[in-house]
Amino acid sequence: MSGRVAVEEQAHAKVNLGLSVLARRGDGYHEIETLMARLSLADEVRVERAGSGVLLSVEGADLPSDERNLATRAALRYLAEAGAEGVGVAVRLRKRIPLAAGLGGGSSDAAAVLRALRVLVPAKVDVQRLGLALGSDVPFFLADLPAALARGRGERLQPVALPPLALVLAYPGEAVSAAEAYRALQSFTSRMPLDALVEKLRSGAEPGFVNALQPGVVRAHPQVREVIKALRAEGLRGVAMSGSGSCCFALAPAEAAAQEAAARLAAAHPSWTVLATRTA
Repeated sequence: MSGRVAVEEQAHAKVNLGLSVLARRGDGYHEIETLMARLSLADEVRVERAGSGVLLSVEGADLPSDERNLATRAALRYLAEAGAEGVGVAVRLRKRIPLAAGLGGGSSDAAAVLRALRVLVPAKVDVQRLGLALGSDVPFFLADLPAALARGRGERLQPVALPPLALVLAYPGEAVSAAEAYRALQSFTSRMPLDALVEKLRSGAEPGFVNALQPGVVRAHPQVREVIKALRAEGLRGVAMSGSGSCCFALAPAEAAAQEAAARLAAAHPSWTVLATRTA
């Protein structure tokens, strides 16, 4: 067992720079292609060996601490697969990523816990397999890649080199689960034009992101349409919903421009959570 007693991790958010849903699979999941980019926005996770069992404390959000929380579930499953009977851990989670927003906060927290436990309780555990069982976004966060094209359920990852991107995030406060977003899917889409998309991002052209889940979520949550309209009215490019929503994003020409646009939007829409961030 490791001599370390505590590990601190950053659990970064992600944004989906387009999301193609190609087909429904025999296992009930959907075959997807999506370009995922890690953001500087992050939760803070501290894991330490303490007592017995798994004890989770959460700051900054009203979240359950039992197995309904992916961070707790990740710790319990890792310790079980490691055969670490009698080993206890305390997990402290400081939330900054909006909840159920399509930014991967819960999945990133779970991945951070798994990364920490690999150090604190070394064992022959297939964390990628374990991560996928916890959630389709977890493998991306475990891989610790700045950006990747994710295929399958999201577990087949191809690293992608992207230019630095400044973004504005706008979340109307309406939680949308991935299950709800997929139930509302209007139609399947074609494959993601990765090379053309990356070239547009490098040149500063309008990328024209397509998120197959966006039409269904907009129909069920009209406020998402208002968020998209507000971002476009700021003259930003690449306006789209991230993942299953309801957080939407847009690209700004520079970090200062993102901060200015975010400040204007926050003042005009005080009930929204509006943030300026960047890829990391």
